[in-house]
Amino acid sequence: VQFLKEGFLQILGLDTTEWPIIMPSPCPQQGAGDDCALFVCKYMECLANKNVIGLPFSQADMDLMRGKLASAIIQEVNGEKENRSNGEAAVETIVSLSDEA
Repeated sequence: VQFLKEGFLQILGLDTTEWPIIMPSPCPQQGAGDDCALFVCKYMECLANKNVIGLPFSQADMDLMRGKLASAIIQEVNGEKENRSNGEAAVETIVSLSDEA
């Protein structure tokens, strides 16, 4: 915590010495395994939604979280592919029109 406070001061010029340190209780803890990144993502989601009271998740939610994250990534990739395809089609149309002129 001290490291973060010093970083805020040095990098952003924010004096955080009076900021309270709030530790949620109980604080969700990951079990053994490789769910660290999922816990970080879920913590960040809670912080972004200002939902830090009770932190509504646990190790038992990680399989569902993993599925939701995979789905979001697939949707994003498919959306980028669709946008790229639409962009390529537009370029082909413009090139075809300029060739006809």
